[in-house]
Amino acid sequence: MQRVVCPVLIGREAELSELEDALLAANRGDGQIVLLAGEAGVGKSRLASEVERRARKIGMTVLSGGCSEAELALPYLPFLEALGNYLTTVDLDQVRKELGSLRRELAHLFPQLEPEAESRETGDPTQAKLRLFEAILALLRIAGQQTGLLLILEDLHWSDASTRELLDYLTRRLRGTRIMLLGTYRADELNRKHPLAHHIQAWRRTKAALVIDLQPLPPDGIAGMVRAIFDSDEVTDEFRDFLHRRSEGNPFVLEELLKDAVDRGDIYRTETRWERKNLDDLRLPQTVRDTILLRVEQLSPEQADVLQTASVLGRSFSYPLLLAVSAKGDRSVQAALHASVQQQLLEEEPHDNGRYRFRHALTREAIYEDMIAPHREELHGLAADVLTKQEGIPTIDLAFHLLAANRWQDAIPIGIRAAEQAEDNQAFAEAAALYERLLRHVSDNLTRARLLCKTGRAHYRTNDPGRAQKFFEQGIPLLEAAGEEIEAAEYRIDLGRCNWERARPDVARSQYERARAVLERAGPSDALATVYIRLSGLHMFNYEFQDCLDMANRAADVGGRRVGADLGRRVHRRRDGLPGQGRRRTRADGRHPCRGRQPWASVDRGERPVQRFHLSDPDVPGQRSPRPHAAVRAVTDRRQAGRAGPVLLGQHLVVPRLSRARPRAV
Repeated sequence: MQRVVCPVLIGREAELSELEDALLAANRGDGQIVLLAGEAGVGKSRLASEVERRARKIGMTVLSGGCSEAELALPYLPFLEALGNYLTTVDLDQVRKELGSLRRELAHLFPQLEPEAESRETGDPTQAKLRLFEAILALLRIAGQQTGLLLILEDLHWSDASTRELLDYLTRRLRGTRIMLLGTYRADELNRKHPLAHHIQAWRRTKAALVIDLQPLPPDGIAGMVRAIFDSDEVTDEFRDFLHRRSEGNPFVLEELLKDAVDRGDIYRTETRWERKNLDDLRLPQTVRDTILLRVEQLSPEQADVLQTASVLGRSFSYPLLLAVSAKGDRSVQAALHASVQQQLLEEEPHDNGRYRFRHALTREAIYEDMIAPHREELHGLAADVLTKQEGIPTIDLAFHLLAANRWQDAIPIGIRAAEQAEDNQAFAEAAALYERLLRHVSDNLTRARLLCKTGRAHYRTNDPGRAQKFFEQGIPLLEAAGEEIEAAEYRIDLGRCNWERARPDVARSQYERARAVLERAGPSDALATVYIRLSGLHMFNYEFQDCLDMANRAADVGGRRVGADLGRRVHRRRDGLPGQGRRRTRADGRHPCRGRQPWASVDRGERPVQRFHLSDPDVPGQRSPRPHAAVRAVTDRRQAGRAGPVLLGQHLVVPRLSRARPRAV
């Protein structure tokens, strides 16, 4: 059986030269992101493979990952795939040492870096996500610090929201590193509403990333491919133009058409060379989908069944998983794989023994979509049954197959667990989308109430308080009706915060007070301390300093009585910044750190109610106070103008102390 694949790269000399320049620049320490854009089959992956070959030739480390076309996929999937494979080949103890404390940020994504990591409070979601992104960048730096790193991420048009956010972050952070990130995406998939489109536009405009658009091959390029495939110098202009019209310059389509012509005998081998029939006698299929399905029909029914099963498992799959899901013997599955490789439907993963992939995403799509819906659901159900019995399978993969099989009763608890894991990884947009999808199939009132509130919290953490509020307002009354008053009160705190961010402080206070009434009856808790802190912040913004201090003291008292010192420390830190409050701290030279400075305090816009600029706080990474001199100048100018009270400076409210006495110990 003759394979028809072009053995060399044709017609991409200019693009390859540009990519090679970027690769060498990254190896010298000028890292950047380069994106290959083009329609399906135009040769993006082939060009990326050539860049990979050249990177390995000069000794660079190469990592690769791809996005999944599945409706549900792991957040950060291409990065997880690339870095996960890297961690299996290196000394983990050395990597942990080089990462330092950053490895804790990666514990959810890569448990092997922190095997004994415990769940911990991440604080502000935005700050937690930035710490995670910086930790991923640190791991990439480690991978490339000795030899330079080429990171290839394919099919970014299928990327999840978290992957897109991380890419956007890296566009501003790769300069000065030995990292080149090479991504591919289908330009024809990116309409104006595609979530990746506005990122691409911004990167082009700011030159944050180099975008190379791959155009279809011209007629001479098509002729060059035909010569390389058939090892012949004789390609007539008539045949060249005919193939160019039928393939529209698409290399993948050309190979598929030629493969079909060889299988039909329209192009055939003589003793000395390749020959073809007259153009009028060539019976080429109308579409590339037709060529793929015609080759599937040439397989035996058993082999076609195995191939259809593989299409359900995704673009890439392992041999043991295919063997288990197909429920056929080794010989039958191996024969099907061999026949599919010969028919140019599948190929072995080049750097991963035991794994296969469809030769192109279009190949898998054609085979998968040709099945009737009940058969697809049956195969997804079989895949879910097999994955349930295996250890270490990502929960999101199991949820995907259960949902695709329409087994909603099994899918709901698994889907909730997958969404919670996404939240642990700061992938709040993916978590919210999964919660919303599950909501449509939940009938139990209590489960529905909890899902509504979880959806609201996930939307709130994506900085969408308006959408979050709608879900909270539906879910909280249902929780209260089911007798879960304490749980409802905890979500009311988030609802109050949504109203605060939508400039409705009166409604926010009402929600906080309702939550407080329930939580005070239940006794000390983290949630009670939080509601006191929220109310303290509201009083501060209304210049009600005594009420602010009372609430902060209550929060500190609750924190002191709670099991676990961390809450108490955080609450005391917030109280210490209030007017007239503070703990005595001394420097290494014995002098008080406040001596000689204007006494004042700052309060952030409600998220961190109180914090002094001059008392450093290493326990709260990512927090920054305003510049001392600017704050002092703002307060002084206000006093000279005859006005007292707080001054808004950037994101902080600068509050002159009520007393100029030295801070007393708490």
